[in-house]
Amino acid sequence: MFLDDDDMSAAETAVSYTDEFLDAAVARIDAVFGAGHAQANPALVAGYIQACASNLGAFMTAAAQMQGSGLSEMLSAAMEDAALEEEMRMTAKAPKSRGKGKR
Repeated sequence: MFLDDDDMSAAETAVSYTDEFLDAAVARIDAVFGAGHAQANPALVAGYIQACASNLGAFMTAAAQMQGSGLSEMLSAAMEDAALEEEMRMTAKAPKSRGKGKR
């Protein structure tokens, strides 16, 4: 889920995005290369986080330059869609309870 930047200081926002990028890096790297791969390859995790930050910076710069053109709204919608897709993907991977107990 993306953050509401209006309710946070710039430092809090930066830390929160970094935390989200770290979680995404570990989840994606382990999904692609197998469990534990992210932990065994911190340089790969760092590169993933750096790429996320660079992409976010480019999106934010484009949105600032195109203020009023509708691009800002398009970027926000795209980011919300990506967050929803990631949340759905993570929910699908969550372990299911087996319903032990009452019969």
